[in-house]
Amino acid sequence: MFKLIQYFIKETLVAFYKNKDKYIVQKRIVKNNNILSSENFEFEEEEFIKFINSCFIENTQTYISTIIDTFNQGVVDSCNHSKYRELGINLDNIKILCLKDYSIFIGLYEINQFQKEMKKFKVDYIFSPYLLIDLNKKNTPNTLYILYSSNFVILLIYEDAHKPKYSNIYQFKVEEAEETIENNNEDEIIEDFDDSIDDLVDDIEEIDDIEDLDDIDEEIEHIDNIDDLDDTTSSKNIQDEMLDAKNEIETIDFIKNSIKDYYESYSDKFLENGYIFYDEDISNKFVKNIEEETFLEIKQEKIDILDIINDLSLKEINV
Repeated sequence: MFKLIQYFIKETLVAFYKNKDKYIVQKRIVKNNNILSSENFEFEEEEFIKFINSCFIENTQTYISTIIDTFNQGVVDSCNHSKYRELGINLDNIKILCLKDYSIFIGLYEINQFQKEMKKFKVDYIFSPYLLIDLNKKNTPNTLYILYSSNFVILLIYEDAHKPKYSNIYQFKVEEAEETIENNNEDEIIEDFDDSIDDLVDDIEEIDDIEDLDDIDEEIEHIDNIDDLDDTTSSKNIQDEMLDAKNEIETIDFIKNSIKDYYESYSDKFLENGYIFYDEDISNKFVKNIEEETFLEIKQEKIDILDIINDLSLKEINV
């Protein structure tokens, strides 16, 4: 009977994720699994709450979904609870999603905290970003997958083509960086950022040639001449350039350390393939730096995170 009713009614799917102080949103109207319309929006928090309420007024069959990028999540190459116990993971503190050959887990505390933050409205489905890679994986063994977004980086390594052997996540400290920018003038920003780059480079292990990072340096060179930038946009442009360069350097460091951990603790099979998925444009120079550090050819593929979240939500509704 429920399936028959679904055939006639329209459903509103709202997918969102937070980027800094903005809510990035997609509203999709579906009927009998067919997309009737799809619109994308960007809101401040107050506007977003009003938008959610208007969706429910317009259609009571409204479903809200998002992703959670908490550090306390990962993959296990089994759905068997004994595997979790073997790894020392407390089953009472996590929520597990079984996906045929393997499972994804997320900490219950993090889910509860996230729901408290969203207390002004109900979130129907909270997905792990690891699912975004799972839905886009290829039929290739010994493959490194990277999902690069403005808030976090996800890394999955598949030893065979069906299930991941290794997972890791890195969250960018965007708010901390923004506070530093707001509390300093432009000259101090440049000086502090130059120092932070030097520190980050020192931390990256086993770099044989500092020229490997020349491409990233070139992307921020023009910051040294602030006078040439328009007064109304220079500060924002500087902030964006600094954060982008900082995130790229931290990502390369994160990837190197993750691969090292994989070889030392999980497998002796060498990686053969590499993919990077991204939702916002990335530079070829950035990808080239990753290739030089991983010794892999990295194929690029742009994905729409909001599209995937709403696809996942629709699957849940139809279960």
